[in-house]
Amino acid sequence: MAVEKPTTHVNNWPNAAGFGDLEDTTTPISLDITGKIPSYVYGSLFRAGPGSYTVPLTKKPGQSFKVYHWFDGFAQFHKFDVSPPSAEFPNGRVMYRSKSGSDALKAEIDEHDGSPVSTSFAYRDPCKTRFAKFFTKFDRSDDVSARNISVTINPKFPSSMSGDSELVVKTDTNQLLRLNNETLESEERFSWGAMKSDDIEKALLKGPLSAAHSCFDEGIEFNYVLNFGKNVSYTIFSLDRTRTTTIHAVIPVSRAVYIHSFFLTKKYIVLCLWQANFKYRGLAVLWNRNALDSIDRTWNPNTNTEWIVIPRDGSARHDNSKIKVFKSDPFFCFHTINAYDDGDDIVLDLSQFNDHGILWDLTVEALRSDTATGVLDPDRAPRYTRWRLPSVSKATKHGAAVLEAQSAQYLDNIELPTMNPAKSLTKQKYVYGINTDGNSSFFNKLIKLDIDTLETKFWSENACSPSEALFVADPNGKEEDDGVLLTVVLDGLRNRSMLVILDASTMNELCRATMPTDKIVGHGFHGSVLLK
Repeated sequence: MAVEKPTTHVNNWPNAAGFGDLEDTTTPISLDITGKIPSYVYGSLFRAGPGSYTVPLTKKPGQSFKVYHWFDGFAQFHKFDVSPPSAEFPNGRVMYRSKSGSDALKAEIDEHDGSPVSTSFAYRDPCKTRFAKFFTKFDRSDDVSARNISVTINPKFPSSMSGDSELVVKTDTNQLLRLNNETLESEERFSWGAMKSDDIEKALLKGPLSAAHSCFDEGIEFNYVLNFGKNVSYTIFSLDRTRTTTIHAVIPVSRAVYIHSFFLTKKYIVLCLWQANFKYRGLAVLWNRNALDSIDRTWNPNTNTEWIVIPRDGSARHDNSKIKVFKSDPFFCFHTINAYDDGDDIVLDLSQFNDHGILWDLTVEALRSDTATGVLDPDRAPRYTRWRLPSVSKATKHGAAVLEAQSAQYLDNIELPTMNPAKSLTKQKYVYGINTDGNSSFFNKLIKLDIDTLETKFWSENACSPSEALFVADPNGKEEDDGVLLTVVLDGLRNRSMLVILDASTMNELCRATMPTDKIVGHGFHGSVLLK
């Protein structure tokens, strides 16, 4: 059904439709093209994120279970099939479809009158005793759509290379979801421990949490599994194209930390323990059944960030003395950008918050333009930051990380950062992301940042809310920014979404593919492009 347009919005910048309950588009529709699609943009854009936030309760007419945190919106997946200009379609063509991915989870919530039935980011159980009775049964549900897996989407699993691959969605738990590449139907739910490995390695990959963002290099995928309890540890592993895992290190640590993304270079894997500590060595997650209530909300300015550096050559698998640890002042981060080796140093770029308060700020009520009490404060948004780990091979047990660069102005904030993927693991010049200028309750601009000069370019349009911008390179281009950006934008005034294609060099619009009125793509998280 269509999302009703509210009457008042923060700063007359409506975005509430993107936080509504959206219907699936299972039969592909053709979008209206304005401008011309570049000839090299030929393939599919996949996106993942929330598509609904309420579950009507059958046994309680007029009442609904409501999700209060953005991260807990129920999964919906999207596919834009993009074709370049042809005789039949002189400006190109875009076909769109979508499919929800948490139908069984919503059915279970309805069956039990609004009690959450699985571990989430921020669900709160309204009836602890009653919920406990259903814990075992529902936490182990075999239904493929009984969990909310909707953060990153990779059409090239198990690697970053094309070929014999599958469409897989990940979240920050150790559960992955395979989708049908065409229909977006959920087909299989599995864990990292299901990959090819010996029994010892399988046991090391059973921890409950992992990173939604893997790192990739030449067809090899890297990630971690966090193990809770008396002996907290991170198992660092890689997965090759044959779906065989290799354990690189098992790292005992003093605190369990929420880590959404990490770093990779040609020589090292770098895990950054910023300040987002799970209470009781992670066991609070198992007790609370959600991550947010389990994270220590107190910000300690004396708790250093730890940079754990693991060699990729396998030398740390049975010898933790090969692992180096650097320390720096505290901060928080969702998204790393890039890292590379610079001689014996490691250079690391990320989108950095001053503290972890953003975790509690991202409620649906605070972000929706019709319920928010104010704008998304640019002073609270993250800034591009570069750190350097000096002389890694010569470092003692605890080296000191060096803050090398940071965007100076808060108006140059950047989140959901992306770049030309060809520059991954090497020195890059440009990074793209979403940005807020304080005129909306949500991110309302796209930013291009020149890392060398810290100069910026922007794209924005009145009452429009863009998503993550994905770079597609011009195969004939010579410069790093020769290519285009694909971003899905909510037009809040016209109550519809559109796929916008921008020149990545100038940030000028080249083309847009517009949906019918009331056809909305929800404010999601991440996407991926599969070129033909």
